[in-house]
Amino acid sequence: MLLYWVYMTGKRNRVMRCRLRILMAEKDPPLTQKALASATKLSTTTINQLYGNKFKRLDAHTIETLCNFFEIDVGDLLTMEEMPDEEDS
Repeated sequence: MLLYWVYMTGKRNRVMRCRLRILMAEKDPPLTQKALASATKLSTTTINQLYGNKFKRLDAHTIETLCNFFEIDVGDLLTMEEMPDEEDS
């Protein structure tokens, strides 16, 4: 059914990605997950899931905390990327 919807609408399936790994690497010195968790009071599990893009849902408090810590907007933390076509993978 999804393939039919994509065919009929011309829209592709997209997935949300977190840029936390990049933001942490850009710090001087680069941040570790443990250091970020300590500085933000977020759990290491939460940081690890966002770092590895293994999250299923996001909490507004988590997003606000990270955006405030890095002094960025939500769009700098989260992006939408198109999923590759099945024949491309």
